[in-house]
Amino acid sequence: MTARIDTPQKPAIRRGERPPVVPRRPAGASISWRLRRSATGYLFVLPAVAFLGALLAYPLILNVVMSFQDRTIGNLIHGATPWVGLDNYRSAFADPQFAAAAWHSIAYTLGAVAIQLILGLGLALLYVRAFPGARWMRSLYLTGYAIPIVVSAQVFRWLLDGRSGLADWLLHSAGLQDSPAYWLSDPRYALPALILVQVWLGIPFTMVNLLSGLVAVPRELHEAAALDGARAWARFRYVTWPVLRPTFAASAVLSAIFTFKSFDLVWIATQGGPAGASDVLPTLAYRSVFLEFVFGKGAAILNVVFLVLFVLALGYILALRREERS
Repeated sequence: MTARIDTPQKPAIRRGERPPVVPRRPAGASISWRLRRSATGYLFVLPAVAFLGALLAYPLILNVVMSFQDRTIGNLIHGATPWVGLDNYRSAFADPQFAAAAWHSIAYTLGAVAIQLILGLGLALLYVRAFPGARWMRSLYLTGYAIPIVVSAQVFRWLLDGRSGLADWLLHSAGLQDSPAYWLSDPRYALPALILVQVWLGIPFTMVNLLSGLVAVPRELHEAAALDGARAWARFRYVTWPVLRPTFAASAVLSAIFTFKSFDLVWIATQGGPAGASDVLPTLAYRSVFLEFVFGKGAAILNVVFLVLFVLALGYILALRREERS
């Protein structure tokens, strides 16, 4: 015997009667509800947008506007600031110090990033293997990245000092040097010494990024290639490198951005000296604004730095999208 399930039936409509009218939501109600729902989400994001706008957008716009004005110490706060068009850019490009600082920035960035990537890749290939003490040795490299740059710059000023520096003492003890070398005070050694310091600061970042990329390489592929008789270089070229290439490119671009805009290390260590031998674009802009009070020219130099960083960041984003599509 099957149980009977009673389903509710609609009330019968008598002859001649109209069916009951079901109230409908107005057409604009759903639209307004969606607008209120989306507006609620934007309200949660509004504080972060306002903060970023006040912190990033406003100084950037002000710097761009200032680069087209003849702004001095007299009319900085109030007063007429005449528009000069591209005169500040022409003055900056015609300055021999700008050409020297631009060349130093390129050499500083390329040299530091190249050495940093080579050493970081070597260390990542070393520490991806399991051996006794690998974990705590890997942690030692991160201490240099955790130390503030101001402290690191002051420490290296002492290490590279020709009178009481540790570097000269080690070289003299090993018989590699007879007279003391003032690494940060000699025009021949100032920029190479800063490149080595920047490499020391950037190696932990590069090593950690590349190590994360190496961990993503399946171990089964290496084992299969080893069984097929592939040597270490062949396994790296045909197995490791295709997987590691996006991470390597990202590390290269990010390291170039961090190095090209480096100001605190160069300024604390050498202040762009001696005789402009280690002057880069950020230090030249700082000197123009805060020491020479040529605000328009300094703003123009900073805009050039921003343009280079923007191109690097755009290339990084396009490379990521290309890798995702492939």
